[in-house]
Amino acid sequence: MSKLRLPKKSYKGIKIFCKICNTDNTNCKHYDKQVYRVRVHVPGTQKSVKTKKLDAVNYDDAVIEAIAFEKELNATDFITIGSRKSENITEDDQGNDYSIADAIIRFNQYLNGQTNYAHLKKNISLGYKDELIRYCRFFCKNINLTEDISKFRVKDVSKKHVSNFYSWAEARYAEKTFNKCMAALKCFFEFLIDIEDIEIKNPFRKYVIKEVVKSSVETVSRDEFLQILAAIDTIDPLVKLGGKGQRKSMYRHYLKDGFRLFLLTGSRREEVVNLRWSDIYISPSGVKFFRIKNIKVERIKNKEGIYKYIPINDDLFNLLAEMGFEKNKNSNNYILFPERDVSALTIMNILSKAFTYYRIGAGIKKDIGLKNLRKTYITWVNQVMNKDTKILSSHSTDGVLQEYYIDPTVLTAIEKGALEIKIFG
Repeated sequence: MSKLRLPKKSYKGIKIFCKICNTDNTNCKHYDKQVYRVRVHVPGTQKSVKTKKLDAVNYDDAVIEAIAFEKELNATDFITIGSRKSENITEDDQGNDYSIADAIIRFNQYLNGQTNYAHLKKNISLGYKDELIRYCRFFCKNINLTEDISKFRVKDVSKKHVSNFYSWAEARYAEKTFNKCMAALKCFFEFLIDIEDIEIKNPFRKYVIKEVVKSSVETVSRDEFLQILAAIDTIDPLVKLGGKGQRKSMYRHYLKDGFRLFLLTGSRREEVVNLRWSDIYISPSGVKFFRIKNIKVERIKNKEGIYKYIPINDDLFNLLAEMGFEKNKNSNNYILFPERDVSALTIMNILSKAFTYYRIGAGIKKDIGLKNLRKTYITWVNQVMNKDTKILSSHSTDGVLQEYYIDPTVLTAIEKGALEIKIFG
């Protein structure tokens, strides 16, 4: 295909669009993927445009087709464009008349920090981003029952669509998850309104939030924890998969050490899995403790250098000694599974699934998972620390002044914790 060309004074709104580069008037050489495209500004708006890829292969025919498109828009008051697919617009203000499918793509890019505006870059965890996009995709699938999501515009989302999705989520989720689902869609439309400047009202602005009944904190008892550890040695580790005769093993050699680290540090999954020997520090009085980045608080505050502290009591030090403290104390190796050949996320998921698998295998009916080990730790720490518990939890201070000097309040709490905390009493 020959290269498309525009005259010096081309008809207003006509561009050469590359389907590969996904942009107008590119200097690329994807000649076989280039088409004429027209962009028409929507009267009464700041940035909204209607766009259409033209069938014409020469400029004169493209002008005729563009004029016909403008007449169609004017005749229908710019509202009957839903029968065609909205274009996937690039970042440089080329319009925001998105289909619902394209809008979710833009939202995903925004959550990934793919924006030219530094003040708009998001700093959220991968898990939270995936959760937001997952609920948006569910909304897309719900709309797709009656509409073509590649053509259906975000401006056309009505109360009826919200109602249908509300009923779908209500039947599928418990109260807490339901509220998270609806909040994700509200966040999605806030992005379209506040960031993409789409002139619509948020269809998810008002809905009835489900009342969440606060459940009791489930902790793990000493007997339950020992039963789970014992099950690792006694229960058949092979579990059947969905395929024909496929089976996989839930066993890993680091499971026991991993579960014990969770219990004795009270830390979150990524914190435990990423613990290194070099994270161990010694106070002026000789008390050992972990100093690790408080990843959750750093993300919330969008600020680095915020730490949390984990006192190393006798139980935890005995575990570390078994895992090679003397050999590795000056190294930067991971404490858990140092010879790892998989990602940290994979190890986290293995530990979570294995804990549940062996808990069921041990005959424990109580609905507890890996996260309950953190609740158990905090519960027992509270018996010793009382109001100072928060200093050793995920909300600890960032008062690190230099490598071996920390806020005296934190230091006192660490020393007290290292001396007095005993999980299971």
